[in-house]
Amino acid sequence: MTGTKKTIKMAAFVVLAILSALFSVTASAQHSTHTYRYTGTVEVEHLPDHDEVLTALPDSLILRFTDQVSLVKLVVKTADDKLIDVQFRYDPTPNRVFIWPLPALPASAWYSVDWGVIDRANILMSGKFMFAAGPDAKAPSTLIPEDNEAHIMVPDYRLIDIRDYQQSAPQN
Repeated sequence: MTGTKKTIKMAAFVVLAILSALFSVTASAQHSTHTYRYTGTVEVEHLPDHDEVLTALPDSLILRFTDQVSLVKLVVKTADDKLIDVQFRYDPTPNRVFIWPLPALPASAWYSVDWGVIDRANILMSGKFMFAAGPDAKAPSTLIPEDNEAHIMVPDYRLIDIRDYQQSAPQN
């Protein structure tokens, strides 16, 4: 085996290992019902925090980013997937902090918030978090049976024939 072929095989192995690691992190994040999809550099914090148990229902949601983004989606649902009208309307004005007033929330074991933003590079960032509120409230992660969680399929990169993606060396 020539040095070039060894180098190509080693590079392919490294790329596949990195991809496998990235997909395994995504799978574990989704298992905890908290998802976050993004390939850019902007970071996010939100209140309430994921899986937080509040003493009372919040009167607003806060999404705080490390750079200017445009909020393109904000959906709040009850535990039984009923939409709560939060009067979200798209506004292309970028901001770093979004404070969204909530209406009186109906009784529910927990609430989920799905959000989406577009960063300066026009990369979509989306996420979901859950919270509960009230004197007898429990963390949403303790109330959701694993069977109800969305599972993702992770491709098995060991089954790819790397020769399909190799380019032959230029011939002189």
